[in-house]
Amino acid sequence: MAKKIMMVLPPRNFDGRAYQTIRRALESRGHKVAVSSIVAGAVSPEDDGESAPVDVRIHEIKTYEYDAFIFVGGEGARFYYDDDRVRQLVKDVKYKPLGATGNAAVILALAEALNGKRVTCPPEFADLVIRQGGVFTGQPFEVDEKIITLQDSAVAEHFANAVAKALE
Repeated sequence: MAKKIMMVLPPRNFDGRAYQTIRRALESRGHKVAVSSIVAGAVSPEDDGESAPVDVRIHEIKTYEYDAFIFVGGEGARFYYDDDRVRQLVKDVKYKPLGATGNAAVILALAEALNGKRVTCPPEFADLVIRQGGVFTGQPFEVDEKIITLQDSAVAEHFANAVAKALE
């Protein structure tokens, strides 16, 4: 059965490779993927990838309409570290499958969604994740119940498979 997945992207400088790989993998399984950001229109990746059209702005998300949420990292993810709306969104959906790629794990950590959970992220963010209660593993990707984290977009396909499995 097709599920609805919300991918939350920074307004600019997101990891386009992770976004494209994960989106393609989930859609190939028949899932519907929507994009959200704090801006309307389209958001642009940090690499030379395609921009992504925004379907709904973060403050307009109806969380009950989506089965899973994925926060995509990249340099622009820093926009969300101190954003109260984004923290509230994470708190509202942390009982659903919840993913973060790269430094977007910091968003989940700051929203207190990683307490006691095995997680991965780029090593330079490990201390912050640990201080917020996460258990940093340093693995390429990590699954702990419904929390799925990705260190590097090279294994984004595995991350997408884990999200799909969590939706079953």
